[in-house]
Amino acid sequence: MSGLAKTATAMLIGGLICLGFAGGGAAREQGGEEGERGGVPLYYLQLQDFTATLEEEALRPKILDYTVQAGDCLSTIAAEFGTDLSTLIHLNELSNPGLIYPGDRLEILTVAGCVHDVVEGDTLAAIARSYGVEERAILQANEIENPATLPRGERIIVPGGVISRGALQPSFRWPLQGNLTSGYGWRGGKFHYGIDIGAPYGSTFRAAAAGRVAFVGYRGSYGILIEVDHGAGFRTRYAHAGKVLVSAGQRVKAGQRLGSVGMTGNTTGPHLHFEIHDGGEKVNPLRLLN
Repeated sequence: MSGLAKTATAMLIGGLICLGFAGGGAAREQGGEEGERGGVPLYYLQLQDFTATLEEEALRPKILDYTVQAGDCLSTIAAEFGTDLSTLIHLNELSNPGLIYPGDRLEILTVAGCVHDVVEGDTLAAIARSYGVEERAILQANEIENPATLPRGERIIVPGGVISRGALQPSFRWPLQGNLTSGYGWRGGKFHYGIDIGAPYGSTFRAAAAGRVAFVGYRGSYGILIEVDHGAGFRTRYAHAGKVLVSAGQRVKAGQRLGSVGMTGNTTGPHLHFEIHDGGEKVNPLRLLN
């Protein structure tokens, strides 16, 4: 219970006790006055309703931002916020749950379950079916004004949901029109974990699917890198950018402009290095691109 809810409850109980001892008899004799109901002043009833509202809000699942502290481990964080390890691992796409460090930022879902990013065509019934829960559970956990029209890009909490990866796999489009200059696999004695798409310097590349920008910045041989989280364990990476048009935390639509082709990082010419990650594993993008 929140501090405000505790205070309101204490006021309610204390007030009712005083009413019972000090004015209960008079109220019973007079049968109640204006602004009273059954001998109880209306403002006490309003306070009771207010307290119930606070309690309901306190129990509603939330998505929180948390900074890892010294001595934290994933299990203690899960216990502190009333969630479980699986929820934290999937929500934060942790490929190695044992490696978290002070200062790392985590998203916390305060209930065991999943978070679903609404895409075009989603319905409440389809989302509930995909995660194996009842529609009522989703409605109770979210302030959804109109279940018939779910805004694209909205994040929906699914209490008790279990990820059905096949049902939730995004449809990926090519991020750039150009020439495939290097494929996925061994190349010059090293494994190439993506594909290279050659295009003129400054050409615009776009989001392969809707999602949330998880990272923007310079990262070693990638050069300027943009990483987009598409939910259900899928992420895409766009490397060697010359210009960035989005920022970390921003929601993007499929086909939205992310940046332009450059030559940052380890590259011999202008091109886009593109990767798709599935559950933390780098997979061949050509198997998933439409």
